[in-house]
Amino acid sequence: MNTEKINKWLTLLANIGVLIGIIFLAVEVRQSNRIAIAATEISVRDQFRTNNEVVLANDAVAALLVKAADIDAEFSAVETEKLYAYLYAHMNIWMSIEIAYEYGMLPRTTFEVSLADISGVLRGYPALRPLARDTMSAYPSYRDSHIYAAMREALEVID
Repeated sequence: MNTEKINKWLTLLANIGVLIGIIFLAVEVRQSNRIAIAATEISVRDQFRTNNEVVLANDAVAALLVKAADIDAEFSAVETEKLYAYLYAHMNIWMSIEIAYEYGMLPRTTFEVSLADISGVLRGYPALRPLARDTMSAYPSYRDSHIYAAMREALEVID
């Protein structure tokens, strides 16, 4: 009889231990996910910061962007290539945000910031608009992305 009671108590204690282990594991997984999300958010912000630092550190880039803000400005081939590079840098950030958001690694608010940034960049630099249209037609595989949809919408609203 005593052996049976002891076995029941041991089984109960083992089950409690398993339950505590599962709870501990769940807490650890949740913490790891929060750390990964924070790291992704920091990475996105670093990408934006890097773009800003390029402009801050390089007067020629800043001058080119001032020129790109003029809807009637004309650009040399070299300037146009630099504007493409500037646009591509932003598009890469926007696309990485979309991918991270779709995989649950970024909150909706960060995704919405990228959508607002699309409109801000295309409004602020009218010279980028034809380049954006050209890029969108050159890379049709991204046609279904939210980023391309936001770019199309921004271009329609602006024009």
